[in-house]
Amino acid sequence: MPAVLLPVALTLCLAHPVELDREVGRRALPWLPPDLARQVQRHERDFARGAAAAAAWPAHHHQPGAPGGVEATLALQCRRIVTAIRARAPFGEVVAGLGAVAHLCLDLNLSFRGPDAGTAYAHSFASLMRAAGPRIPLVFYGQDPRLLRGSGEALESALTRRRQARPSLGSIVREDMDRVGGPGRWPALDDRSSSFGAASLVLNHSASDFTNLASWIWRAAGGYVPDIPMEGTILVWKGEVRPRETSPVIRIRKSRG
Repeated sequence: MPAVLLPVALTLCLAHPVELDREVGRRALPWLPPDLARQVQRHERDFARGAAAAAAWPAHHHQPGAPGGVEATLALQCRRIVTAIRARAPFGEVVAGLGAVAHLCLDLNLSFRGPDAGTAYAHSFASLMRAAGPRIPLVFYGQDPRLLRGSGEALESALTRRRQARPSLGSIVREDMDRVGGPGRWPALDDRSSSFGAASLVLNHSASDFTNLASWIWRAAGGYVPDIPMEGTILVWKGEVRPRETSPVIRIRKSRG
């Protein structure tokens, strides 16, 4: 059976706890191809196992923009999962591989990177995201047709473009925490704070990236990926989070500014 996960090292990624990887997977459920979403839901423990394995990969795999960093590792991991599905690997192993993809999608979108990833601000922001997650609406920013229909060789460059297009949020979070007395005072930040807004962007962009990559994997392995009509909008899921059969969503038109 082909290996779905890279070998585990003895170093740990300190950028974010694996609980946030599970939150990314939960947020993606309504937007994933329904057949794949049901497998992710059924193999929740394997998803968490794969996320934890990814956290133990060497540090350079978690660095956006670095040689052999997040973008390259994500592209390699996606191709590994396609090979595993085609070889009829157990779905528990496939979903474990997707847990690793979720971890790397968060690495791609985190506000604190490189030397800043180990600071008190970064750890406090991760705690804030974990606490605020249940209150943050589930937003999908859309399918990426160019990524979904592209070759595996194009994945890394597509991910680099997505990372470069994202705003830098670290300075905003740092100023917001200093406003209430420093990173140790993060629980004083309410849902109207800039940090809560940054947490919303990070989690939902990560879930949207994960959705697109998991959909690419599913299509490349021969699965059906239904289109999600967007028409210049973003989608907000309402109600219980579950695989998409019908779509209880609110459409919000994107700003042209």
